[in-house]
Amino acid sequence: MTAAVITVGCRLNQAESDCLRARLQQQGVKLVTNPREADAVYVNTCTVTGNADRNSLALIRRLSRLQPKPRIVVLGCYAERVGAQLTSIPGVDEVWNNQRKQKEIAGVVPMALRSRALLKVQDGCDNGCSYCVVAQVRGKPVSLPAAMVREQFLELLKQGFQEVVLTGLNLGKYQSEGYKLAGLLAMLLKIPGRFRIRLASVEPDCFDEEFLEVIQDSRVCAHFHIPLQSGDDRILAAMGRRYTGAYYRQVIERLEAVKPGANIGADVIVGFPGEDEASFVRTEDFLRTVPVKYLHVFPYALRPGTRAAIWGDVVDRSIKQERVQRLRDFSEKNRMVYYRQFDETVREAVLEPGGKALTDNYMRVAIVPTGKNYRCGQLAQIKLRVEADGRLISGQLLDTAEKEAQ
Repeated sequence: MTAAVITVGCRLNQAESDCLRARLQQQGVKLVTNPREADAVYVNTCTVTGNADRNSLALIRRLSRLQPKPRIVVLGCYAERVGAQLTSIPGVDEVWNNQRKQKEIAGVVPMALRSRALLKVQDGCDNGCSYCVVAQVRGKPVSLPAAMVREQFLELLKQGFQEVVLTGLNLGKYQSEGYKLAGLLAMLLKIPGRFRIRLASVEPDCFDEEFLEVIQDSRVCAHFHIPLQSGDDRILAAMGRRYTGAYYRQVIERLEAVKPGANIGADVIVGFPGEDEASFVRTEDFLRTVPVKYLHVFPYALRPGTRAAIWGDVVDRSIKQERVQRLRDFSEKNRMVYYRQFDETVREAVLEPGGKALTDNYMRVAIVPTGKNYRCGQLAQIKLRVEADGRLISGQLLDTAEKEAQ
């Protein structure tokens, strides 16, 4: 029996697919990457936007037309939301809702295919943002027991991974056995050995004193992605976000104070219902006042079943795209300014396939060939070379002795 697992969407989906691969392997299934070579194909879908729906559906239809046709099993958020529709597609053999998916992957140490291991420790969200459909299909917050997180973390280290990415739908909602996210981090950081922990996206309300203290450990990557969504308080309120621009600014400034040089990114949604030009300009002005280094910018996507859906998609598409481009141009300039300060500096990086590496502060570099053999997933010290315009071009691998001599 052979099987392929194909993933659409976010890092959380990727982490769950890694667990599914591990489960299949435990059952004696041979894993392949090419669906044409598979007896069964598992499609882990996404429904965060209309494009995610369309991409998931197109993939399912394309796989269902393969000859010879493998057994098609569809799971994930899109399957949870429109499962009845998917069962009617010719060639789809089985559809799992999220309850079935969680049952299948429960307690499984992920089978990571990358140089960094993804460890899902949390799922679900009850923030109630007016635009979000994903929280509806994933349900209320649930957390992996702290003892199990530690056990899986140790197993990943044993497998040779030196960077583990903790992920969840709302990672800051982690709570189990008396541990919140800060306590969980503190517990993992007591484990001896060389490793680092990267955090997936964390909401602004997570950054309390305990959290700010524990992330000062050098083994917590100097990279934080903190969703903003809008810099206009009226739009934030309509979105159901539980903070103001002033609170968000305070979070970023406190973070910079305890983690100097951190690469801080943010999500921004443009074209939300009610966002006029003045609202958007307030977002632009706000972003100029906070030390955010890059942005992930998305045009608002109406999602049926959300509170915002009843307001319609009232901002013209061309206006949304123009605003998206303005913020993406702003983001690129910020990123280049941030990179320039690291020319001729040494950073820790995890080595990746194809002569690449990812630094602790989330800069991907091409490694200058040295003739030495290094294992993917290994941590190494790298001296960075950055062009004057901020373009990161290369990293030179250093031995420990070379680093200490500098």
